Amino acid sequence: MSQYAIKKIKSSAPDWQVIDAIAINNFPWYQAGAKQDTQVKLSATSDTLFIQIIAQDNYSYAKQTELNHMLICQDSCVEFFFSPSGVLGSSYVNLEVNCCGTLHLAYGAGRDKRQFISREAASLIQCESSLNLDMDSQVKFESENDKEWTVEIALPFAAIEQLTGEDVNKGKWFANFYRCGGRTEPQYAVWHNIAVPEPDYHRPEHFGTLVFI
Repeated sequence: MSQYAIKKIKSSAPDWQVIDAIAINNFPWYQAGAKQDTQVKLSATSDTLFIQIIAQDNYSYAKQTELNHMLICQDSCVEFFFSPSGVLGSSYVNLEVNCCGTLHLAYGAGRDKRQFISREAASLIQCESSLNLDMDSQVKFESENDKEWTVEIALPFAAIEQLTGEDVNKGKWFANFYRCGGRTEPQYAVWHNIAVPEPDYHRPEHFGTLVFI
């Protein structure tokens, strides 16, 4: 099983240069095109999880601008599914973020009847994208200058607890990371491999392990 150690820090400004990366480099549903590099780094204080995403992307695309929009997964995006209870097989959160920084967070035991994060809880989350965006539209269309994008997220445990109604386990989570979306060369890459015939990220039985140290 894939495992990653989340180092606890004292500052709210992680030094990403000294933090190890997760490589989202399994392509169980590969069809064609470039297998582009995607890395995620994690660190945490006592009350916040910090996430840095660096995605090589020759065709960066994002259309969705609304919190919890169901089609963020069709934009250039990275998804983070995790069970914050620390119990394998328990209900899980799916956090999806497109290259412009638009978020989707939901919680439940499976793909159906999921509970979406409230605007109040989402307002606690900080999310910044490296892309130079049109401040009126917050959308992104493919450009010949596209190379990569970075998104950094500060996710307070309090926001997760408002969504789930349960305390966060600050010792161990079960989780997986995914790269998908975009209109050209969709990636469909995963961290911990998923052995099913069609793209399907709602597979908590294929989660790896995150350990807070």
